[in-house]
Amino acid sequence: MEMRPDCVYLYRVSVDATVLPAAQYADAARQSLARLEFPLPRDGSVVLKPNITIPAAPDTRIITHPGFVVGLLQQLMAWGVPRDRLTVVEAWRPHRPDAAQAVPRFDPARRPRGQVGLPEHGSWRPPGPLPEVSGYDAALAELGLALTNHDLSDGVVVPVPEGVVFHQLRFTAWAAQAGLLVNVPVAKCHNLSCTTLCTKNLQGLVMSPQRHMCTYQAEDQHLAEAELSRLTDSGLSLHEERFCHKHADLLSAVRQTGVPRLCVVDGLVGRDGTAFNQGANHALGWVLLGDNEVHVDAVATYLFGLNPEATPYLRVAAARGLGTHRVADIEVIELSTGRVLDSRGLARYRHDPVLMPVARFADGYYPRFRGDGTVVPWALDRVNEQRRADGLTPVGAD
Repeated sequence: MEMRPDCVYLYRVSVDATVLPAAQYADAARQSLARLEFPLPRDGSVVLKPNITIPAAPDTRIITHPGFVVGLLQQLMAWGVPRDRLTVVEAWRPHRPDAAQAVPRFDPARRPRGQVGLPEHGSWRPPGPLPEVSGYDAALAELGLALTNHDLSDGVVVPVPEGVVFHQLRFTAWAAQAGLLVNVPVAKCHNLSCTTLCTKNLQGLVMSPQRHMCTYQAEDQHLAEAELSRLTDSGLSLHEERFCHKHADLLSAVRQTGVPRLCVVDGLVGRDGTAFNQGANHALGWVLLGDNEVHVDAVATYLFGLNPEATPYLRVAAARGLGTHRVADIEVIELSTGRVLDSRGLARYRHDPVLMPVARFADGYYPRFRGDGTVVPWALDRVNEQRRADGLTPVGAD
């Protein structure tokens, strides 16, 4: 089936457990990708970016399963992409000592011209525990590949068109100069972004320290902490609102590079909670594919049982013209049948119970969405401390 711009493609997998063999992940990835036709680049690297935020075992569902990435690589190789053009990237400490050095600005004429200034395959060994603990070392070695620490690569400065927080972002050269970028997140919730999918996974392509968008950054330092803790007209704290704009800036910059993109969400087993150790896993049984990160994220968020129109980063992305967060306006095609799913057809695949994101506060954890579907601000204790200081009524979590 030929991939059409802005469409989302759903591939269903029979899943009855939350711990699955690596071969089942590989088969789902390979079968879903094989059903979709899209132009492969004639030169340049094909870069896969999974979500490996911390050294976590594959079955925790905190990370993209290495078996899923192996399945994508197998299909790409079956299509004739040579091994030496395939790269799987993530970033982890230690950082290169000269990471703060001056970097070149983005030049579209340099894309995609191979791997100038990048480490050669097999020329170094990943220095941290992340490749081993996550299972990527062993899984990729079977294909003659290794996980590449992109913090060891050159950085390329890319302008952000109409940026709200960032006016430029420093991407790894692996991403900014790729022939194709394959974005491979895991389907899970997050304490701040509510759902962490294709959009947030791109954050991992930004070089440190700009990568750390959840925290107060240099771009936020002109604002007092009290100001960042106050609620805006959006119902979010200024800090959370700026975080959403950071992600919209990130999307704008990625699209500015002109690198062709494909999103493939590992949704066989999803995770609720904080995105890290606090949460539970759920059998979902799907893979989502598409070229528009906002559309794929909106459909995945809907399949979680959440409302994408109430999800803060999707609201901001839609308002900035980066895509729609209205699932009814997105064409969702079932890959196994080729049919377009109407609202009733898509609703059949929606998870019950809802995969709920939670955030920490003094009493433990609170759900990011209330029973009426409205969003609860992130860092509620900090928000309410400021509201009390301002003589305002605290915001409830329910």
